[in-house]
Amino acid sequence: MKPTTESAISNSTPQLRPARKEDVDQMLPLLVQAIDDIAYALAGEGDHERAMHILRELMTQEHNRISYQNITVMEQEGQVAGILIAYAGDDADRLDQPILDRPGRDTDEKYVLVKETHPGEYYLDTLSVSESFQGQGIGRALMAAFEQQGKELGHTRAALIVEQDNGRARQLYERQGYVQDETILIGGHAYDHMIKPL
Repeated sequence: MKPTTESAISNSTPQLRPARKEDVDQMLPLLVQAIDDIAYALAGEGDHERAMHILRELMTQEHNRISYQNITVMEQEGQVAGILIAYAGDDADRLDQPILDRPGRDTDEKYVLVKETHPGEYYLDTLSVSESFQGQGIGRALMAAFEQQGKELGHTRAALIVEQDNGRARQLYERQGYVQDETILIGGHAYDHMIKPL
């Protein structure tokens, strides 16, 4: 009887772990939920089905911005409840190159990849929590994990961007000590680049 109780507890307790390729079907919707139209710029493709196929491939490949290698998942009840995608700002150009070099990538101006981070930063590219798991502290836990990763990797500054009309997210980041240092335009939308010492 005791092993059943322990396994039931471990299944309901959120667990942080590195992403695996086989998580892609659960991670992709969370990525798109968080980045919205940026998904098409990242894919370099305007057709929804083709864009999703490209992003799925990128997530299962190595050495690119949205590779499973840069993703940490929060698993709960056997499901991916949330994800964070993070990497060093120093690596941004190298991680974007395979995306830019993809054969068939649309070169239209609306698909330009804008530089979101700078050298010396540990960058939170994406943080997303599944709707069915929201309100359970998963977003806060992922933020804490992101900052801890940055410290462990020797970074002294964390960075992220937030869309200017997303006041709720901005307030969350400000409460955690992030301050705006610049504004960037991505796909016609204004984003505030925010930083925090680690």
